[in-house]
Amino acid sequence: MTKIMHVEDEPDTRKVVKEILESEGYKITSYPNGEKGVAAVKKDKPDIILLDVMMPGMSGWDAFERIRKVDKKAKIAFLTVLEVSPERLAVLKKAGLSDYINKPFTATELVSRVRKMAKP
Repeated sequence: MTKIMHVEDEPDTRKVVKEILESEGYKITSYPNGEKGVAAVKKDKPDIILLDVMMPGMSGWDAFERIRKVDKKAKIAFLTVLEVSPERLAVLKKAGLSDYINKPFTATELVSRVRKMAKP
């Protein structure tokens, strides 16, 4: 079973993502901020990490960099309202980002993008 970690400060978004992905058979752990998500990576050993970018305290950008230092294998996607330029996306992908999913998203789109990342 694919394990997914979702790091998001908005409780409603955490709830919706958890419900959508659990209904597809994924195991989800959720954290309300970057600090807690980064601290839990070694314990949870997620296959996929979904990160919001704009969070109080540690941003998703910083969480991404810290997670990459302790877990080189997990597939990481930003799940955010922020637009990113093609140039910035290329730099992020070189650094190990698997996907960049814009909010708002549909359940179908989220599941499709997660399935794609879950493939070996």
